[in-house]
Amino acid sequence: MPLLVVTNVKLRISCGATSTVTDMIVIVESVNEFPPEFGKNYYHINVNESTAVGSLVYTISDVTDRDIDEADNSLTYTISKDLQEFDGTPYFVMKTGTSPDIMLQEVVDYDAIVASGKIPTFLIRVTVQDHGGRRDDALFNFTIINEDDLPPAFIIPNCDSGCTPSYTTIVPDGFRGALTNVTPAALKAVDQDKQHAVQYSLVRDSAGYHSAFRIDPNTGIISALSPVLSTVALIVKVTEISALQRFALANMLVKTNSSSGSQPNVGRSVVKETDDNMTIIVIVVAIVAVIIIGALVLALVIYCKRQREKMVKPGDVSSSQSTSRDALQNEKELSNSRQELLQSYAMFMTSSEGKGNALPPITTADMMIGTDEFKKRSRKRRKKEQEIFDGTRKYDMEADIDFFRQGTKSKIKRSTRSIKEQRLDPKYWITVQNGYLE
Repeated sequence: MPLLVVTNVKLRISCGATSTVTDMIVIVESVNEFPPEFGKNYYHINVNESTAVGSLVYTISDVTDRDIDEADNSLTYTISKDLQEFDGTPYFVMKTGTSPDIMLQEVVDYDAIVASGKIPTFLIRVTVQDHGGRRDDALFNFTIINEDDLPPAFIIPNCDSGCTPSYTTIVPDGFRGALTNVTPAALKAVDQDKQHAVQYSLVRDSAGYHSAFRIDPNTGIISALSPVLSTVALIVKVTEISALQRFALANMLVKTNSSSGSQPNVGRSVVKETDDNMTIIVIVVAIVAVIIIGALVLALVIYCKRQREKMVKPGDVSSSQSTSRDALQNEKELSNSRQELLQSYAMFMTSSEGKGNALPPITTADMMIGTDEFKKRSRKRRKKEQEIFDGTRKYDMEADIDFFRQGTKSKIKRSTRSIKEQRLDPKYWITVQNGYLE
């Protein structure tokens, strides 16, 4: 049933026998007799730690006041602390004095609160008051909700969130197996906020360390797959199993007894044997490649040389030079023969048998004359014929009778002094019969 609001009352009064009627108006004035009231005495509100400063946290909408005052029915709200241990007044504030909106004025970091040893809960007391001073209050409990905003963290003694996790282990030279002697503590990590499960892995690096080691994704135990011969620097990654997959990194330094005081070999392969084998393979491949290339080049040179030899006939090589040398040699021999012939002739003419006798004149021939047929013949025919004597020239010497008496001499040809001429025209040949001078 709706509330009936009465502001004035009109009365009609009858008095006496005359029944006189008088109208009277009674005005009812409001009196502030009731305080404003919250709908409940305790409010519980969850606030995410990721809520931004200045955001609306809660609106009070269930405050009522049974007093009716048309002139002034406004209410005011104030905040006060309840318990000092859970004081929330530094974090929460009313938007305005007359507004029922509660705002966040300071960041609420769940992880920081927990790390400080406190419970992530804040209490405030809100008081509502009407214009007449009547009031009511209620307790507001704000619980901070943890968000997945932090990565996992490695558990290391005396290492807070600001330090860089670092582990070290020392193994014998050539060690292979699980790395159990790890300091300052065994490798372990947990999620810092949502307590998600985590898994471990090794970060890939250019030096190839990750390929020589293996890490158990569940326990984080690292094992050496190949003999460790020098100091090795590994990077361990722990990742939370969630949609965001937040992660953290830690350094793991693996040292050998012989290199415990040395720095890690950055940029070099972890397993020295593997490097040596690869180096040997590369050298062998390079040597084989050089041999093959050299053989191909040599074969190509031989092939080209043989092709040139096939294209050039043996008799044609330096034919002009050979012809010149033959001509000079023939000329020299003919000159000597001419001298001998003239000497023999002079001796014959001064002898008793030769006096008063005379040889028929020897006709000289033009050394530049020759037939086209002979000019076209091969140069191979220019070779000296030992049994033929040049009879086309005059010699300042006596005739050699023995020369003419030789039965093998049936004809005489010209000198080969002229390189241009290859053969003397047969019409200039002189035929001498055996016994001509007898």
